[in-house]
Amino acid sequence: MKLLAYSLEKGDVRATVLSEAEDVRLYGGVRGAIEACIRLIAREKELDQFVMPRVTRMEEKADGATEFDFDAAVAPAVELGPYLGLEVYVPADERPDLPVLRAAAESLRADIPETYISRKTDALVRERMDDIFRRTAFGSLADMYAILRRAAQELDCGRSDDELWDLAVSVAGDTNGGGLRLRTEDDIVNALGAVLFPDGTDAKNLAVIQSALEKRAEEKRGEDVEKLARESFDAYLRLAGKTEEGLRQEFREQALELVRIDLLIDEVARREKLTLSDEEFDAALNAIANMYDIHVSEVLEQIGAASLRAQLIRDKARAMIVDSANTF
Repeated sequence: MKLLAYSLEKGDVRATVLSEAEDVRLYGGVRGAIEACIRLIAREKELDQFVMPRVTRMEEKADGATEFDFDAAVAPAVELGPYLGLEVYVPADERPDLPVLRAAAESLRADIPETYISRKTDALVRERMDDIFRRTAFGSLADMYAILRRAAQELDCGRSDDELWDLAVSVAGDTNGGGLRLRTEDDIVNALGAVLFPDGTDAKNLAVIQSALEKRAEEKRGEDVEKLARESFDAYLRLAGKTEEGLRQEFREQALELVRIDLLIDEVARREKLTLSDEEFDAALNAIANMYDIHVSEVLEQIGAASLRAQLIRDKARAMIVDSANTF
């Protein structure tokens, strides 16, 4: 392994590494070699470990070596304030968990690396994307826009991209408002033809739109869920007049609050020396398996025993803080 570049600033790590062919052989492949290199670098820098490492670039060399960039963080020192027996106001329509944890995290002191906030922001954006994907309205809007763009290009009808977007919004609004719900493809083709050619269209134009609709359906059958989710999300952003970077800025304060709560829970678990018995672990493992109607081996394969055990200990710390509070 060769460390080609390295920086550590305010707890944020950036590095470029060459994982040599021997590393790849020794650690059973590229992924194993990368993970091993990251661990070795942390050890060389006299750090326990890097937190949340993420490979941002990877280039395989002709000789079997792999050059890669990664970023990560160093866990900050955390100083806790009071966290047990807090008096916290909880609105009648809320669970006490978040208000209590917020109150306990207010007095926490830590120099939080930007990587922590960025990763949490990533998670919040992903949650929003998943939520948008579950809403068929945005998928329909993405479909109408794609069909109109394809048809307009073939028909050369002189519509700008912004005009096509506005037309897609109008048709998708009718579709999701009930006007075209459960109607035939002919109804959708006619609606698209009517907005594309408000002065009247003909069979040739409708045939082109029909073809565009069929090609869109064919493309979607070949696309993975991630690409479809991204298309719906892009439609949401454009409709809302937002950018992804703007959305990330909106989420920043929420992300910082959640990071502080995470640090609080982890430090309480450490300070209180919380542990998990084998019986508790097995009970939780079986409960998850029963919830999703899968075998316990599948749960362990998807989550990992160490990750599950760590999360269960965090759950204990969380419950300790919340259950000790006096809420009103």
